[in-house]
Amino acid sequence: MPASPSRQAADAWLAAVEERSAYLSELLRGPRARQLSPADRRLAQEIAYGVLRRRAELDFRIRVAARRPVEKIAPAALRALRIGFYQLLFLSRVPEVAAVHESVELAKAAGQKTAGFVNAVLRNHLRQQPRQPLAALLAREDDPLARRAIETSHPGWLLARWEARWGEAELRRICAFDNEPPVAALRLAPGLDAAAAAEALAAEGITTAPGTLLPGALRVAHGDAAHSALLAAGQIAIQDEASQLIPLLLEAEGRPRLLDCCAAPGGKTAILRAAAPAARLVAMERHPHRARALLRRLGPGVPVLAGDATRGLPLAGGFDGILLDAPCTGTGTLQRHPEIRWRLRPEDAARLGRYQAAMLDQALAALAPGGALLYAVCSLEREEGEQVIAGALARHGGIRRQPLGPVLERLIAAGRLQPEAAGLTTPAGDFQILPGQFRTEGFFAARLERSASG
Repeated sequence: MPASPSRQAADAWLAAVEERSAYLSELLRGPRARQLSPADRRLAQEIAYGVLRRRAELDFRIRVAARRPVEKIAPAALRALRIGFYQLLFLSRVPEVAAVHESVELAKAAGQKTAGFVNAVLRNHLRQQPRQPLAALLAREDDPLARRAIETSHPGWLLARWEARWGEAELRRICAFDNEPPVAALRLAPGLDAAAAAEALAAEGITTAPGTLLPGALRVAHGDAAHSALLAAGQIAIQDEASQLIPLLLEAEGRPRLLDCCAAPGGKTAILRAAAPAARLVAMERHPHRARALLRRLGPGVPVLAGDATRGLPLAGGFDGILLDAPCTGTGTLQRHPEIRWRLRPEDAARLGRYQAAMLDQALAALAPGGALLYAVCSLEREEGEQVIAGALARHGGIRRQPLGPVLERLIAAGRLQPEAAGLTTPAGDFQILPGQFRTEGFFAARLERSASG
């Protein structure tokens, strides 16, 4: 009897993440997910995300039960073991016999020998450590950093960076948040009242609560907004609250010419358009297929250009407001994208920082006298945040940093931001929110302005 559709889907998605560097969030919108029943889709999603979030602990327990390094286990067998161990350790409603059987059936695709190995490791685990606390097993691990990496399921080098910057207590809080299932936040279309949206969603069995960062946003308490009628009608969009806040920091109102440099998938572009409906707004995206999807999503009225923002932007000196939400390591989004933590390398932040600096140079060249540019990354790393801004200020005359504290205060006074968010600034005056501070993702943002004289 083959493995259930939910386990087969989870296995296929995890294989795509590992072998093609796919993102699980995108796979969940693909054809395989649509073919599953709602119950199977929920279980497959929980298993796949759970394996990615808890991978270090799962691999440690597999290593103990298999008595060999996981690097020496074939990929198909290792995926089946991770899926089995996750169910045994974290899904109490799945019977042990079912968890073992399903993983063995998954492994049979790679041969009977692989299936026998998976069966033996799972049963060895059930004999040795079915309810043994992780701390007891870790007592044999001599390296403190390795122990913490297993406990938190984050790479040790990343933990060392974060602890040096924020201390152990903040580090553990960030890691705990990263390992929780994310709560969907909803952005409302202009003119849609939050109370009316909540009522319409409740009629579909989706309960919501007010935003924790933005009073005008909603957070899903129960149900799946991804299949709601409001989403299908374009009246709501799923977008993290911190992501929704970023374009507001530009204060686009009254700026007649606007540019969104890295616009896909378009959530922040839509917020700019709503904030300044009379402005001439141009969106730019490097990848042609994403630019085409962006054009369909934004509709008429917003020109979309496909181009590399490191190689020059349209209309040099022609924009009064520019949003540069740059591609980055994404270390602020490890809750929503847990696969990122296993792909990153210590040198990636510096490498991407050089790329971001090149984009920022070109964006500043397109900024008109008196114009403002908001630079943002969903990263926690200095090389992609503070150091990129410091380098740009050193290279460009006539550019100054505008502290974002007063901008936050104006948003609070207008009722668009929770009062508690007033302190989300760095000593230099930039914006910084860490993962989980307001139950949101982590972001860094800085606002630069060109002098009126150019």
